[in-house]
Amino acid sequence: MLLFRSISRDFLKAGDKENIFNADHFPLWYRRAAEQIPGSFVYSIPFSTGTVNKSNVVTASTSIQLLDERKSPVVAAVGIQMKLEFFQRKFWTASRQCASLDGKCSISCDDETVNCYLIDNNGFILVSEDYTQTGDFFGEVEGAVMNKLLTMGSFKRITLYDYQAMCRANKESSDSAHGLLDPYNAFLAAVKWIMTELVLFLVEFNLCSWWHSDMTAKAQKLKQTLEPCDTEYPAFVSERTIKETSGNIACEDCSKSFVIQQIPSSNLFMVVVDSSCLCESVAPITMAPIEIRYNESLKCERLKAQKIRRRPESCHGFHPEENARECGGAPNLQAKMVLILFPLLLMLFSR
Repeated sequence: MLLFRSISRDFLKAGDKENIFNADHFPLWYRRAAEQIPGSFVYSIPFSTGTVNKSNVVTASTSIQLLDERKSPVVAAVGIQMKLEFFQRKFWTASRQCASLDGKCSISCDDETVNCYLIDNNGFILVSEDYTQTGDFFGEVEGAVMNKLLTMGSFKRITLYDYQAMCRANKESSDSAHGLLDPYNAFLAAVKWIMTELVLFLVEFNLCSWWHSDMTAKAQKLKQTLEPCDTEYPAFVSERTIKETSGNIACEDCSKSFVIQQIPSSNLFMVVVDSSCLCESVAPITMAPIEIRYNESLKCERLKAQKIRRRPESCHGFHPEENARECGGAPNLQAKMVLILFPLLLMLFSR
């Protein structure tokens, strides 16, 4: 377990200067702790996709407020970092202790008919029975449950826009012509033409059939390039007023039940889902960005709006109150008489 260390400006080293932040740049764990309810901890792990390079560190932070009669400003944020394996082990130990008590927890996470998840207020999985799901979005794993939580109001969807995204575009070629990018391509085109004429000359004598009996064609690979575009992608935020809720999802041939409960003094939720009903008819909810395709009129408006700055409506060449006195010596350049007479004297003496 690693504590966030405080840095004093009197004992700074060369490597410590990179960890200092000012009012213009706060770390993410600081901002999330300041936005949370005072006295609660924020648990987070870096977002990751796939089954490799999963984060192995959990960050827990909380804000410290200055108690005042009128205002309560956030003056600091403290936190700890712990190994993900240690955090998950503590969670499973606590769940088993609750299940061992009589009547306290009627459902155990060790039961094969249920799946237990620990998610944060944005829907990302911190603890799951499948370790590879750590860091994934809950809607990608349990799409039916996440869709039901959105319908019930436990989570709300927020649409975000990225106006500096890069999208993949397929470049389809209708012919085999090559642009003359430089003189080397022109030289190669000439060599290619000579070789083509030589091959055509040999084809007239049917020499190609000696080596190849069938006519084949090579498939052209589809080229993909990155182009600037606008995209939109969803984000999800939990409702703070909801402490515990349950629901049933009607699927094609079964009914899927779930229970979600907020963990006190944190941004975490424990979700228990019935694993006997797969409910594959409901598609998973992803956070993949979607390209915004504009029509011709909107595309022109977007291009007009993408200017570095707004051009001035009128031209201001000078201002009456500014000092326009010429203080340099460049406007007063005059030819010296010595330089004018020197060539004439050379011409006279040369004769």
